[in-house]
Amino acid sequence: MKILLIRRDNIGDLILTTPLIATLATSLNCKVDVLVNTYNQPILEHNPHVGKVHIYSKLHHRHAGQSAAGVIFRRCKTMIDIRRAGYDVAIIAREQWDKRPLQWARLSGAKRIIAIGENAPPAITDCIPPTQQRNHIVELLNQFAQTLGINQQPGALELYVTEQELTKAAQQLSLPDGVPRYGLQISARKPMQRWQADKFIELAHRLARQENCHFLLFWSPGSADNQQHPGDDEKAQYIIDRCQDIALTPVVTHTLRELMAAVSLCDQMLTSDGGALHIAAGLGKPVVALFGNSDAWFWGPWQVPNKVLSAESRNVGDISVDTVEQQFVQLRESVLKGGA
Repeated sequence: MKILLIRRDNIGDLILTTPLIATLATSLNCKVDVLVNTYNQPILEHNPHVGKVHIYSKLHHRHAGQSAAGVIFRRCKTMIDIRRAGYDVAIIAREQWDKRPLQWARLSGAKRIIAIGENAPPAITDCIPPTQQRNHIVELLNQFAQTLGINQQPGALELYVTEQELTKAAQQLSLPDGVPRYGLQISARKPMQRWQADKFIELAHRLARQENCHFLLFWSPGSADNQQHPGDDEKAQYIIDRCQDIALTPVVTHTLRELMAAVSLCDQMLTSDGGALHIAAGLGKPVVALFGNSDAWFWGPWQVPNKVLSAESRNVGDISVDTVEQQFVQLRESVLKGGA
């Protein structure tokens, strides 16, 4: 069976689809071809369950010096490659079918097109009705496997970092051995998911007073006023300047692979809901996850030791340092004792 899985969404969305990819590949004894965008494609590198990776280039993701015509040419090549592949099944791996991924599914010429949703057009041969249950997104996506007759529970998220990548990251960061390494990820795309810089500073100092530890500071690179790719360089520098008295290493990452390698070096992470949360989970890292105006029951850490803190106000900024410190320490103690 030749399967095309379409997942052109954000980084976290693709990571959360890796259990489905693994289930399909192992159960059907095949590799799964995937259509992704240029931004999230590195997530699938070295994944043994993935076959051909078709790249969809978005105009606003093009690199410096890359022309719009070049992006369109590459998109046309992807369209030809997908059409020629001769797929049996195309899966629109989203919580709800959408016109754009459906266009790619139809382009594939697949005999079966599977999607979730209501009022689906005839092109969708297998339409999975939406559920009213509070299922995690990984469980929701597992319905695609069930539609193909696979009755298997989804496994963990899967990311693969090479020894060479780990070695390079360790050499560049020059981290000490023998002390716990705690990752602090300070960025979030949505304003209601952002914890304040002063709270990260206070938390780091409290944890440093409790034990000899080392912090790795992660953030989205770029200036906050960059309209195309806003980042948190200013927020990061503010934290760095006020943490000179504790062991904290800023982690400047230019690629997703560099970010994955650096997170692999951490013993535990603190992050708001977003791509970094699922990178940590995909690498098997215990994580304290902060949730504001997103639903933890749907987007929460999957199959890793975790503590989830959801703000009653739906604003992460209202979560106190006391609460985060307590849960962070409890998670660490639980992991050291072999608990969940």
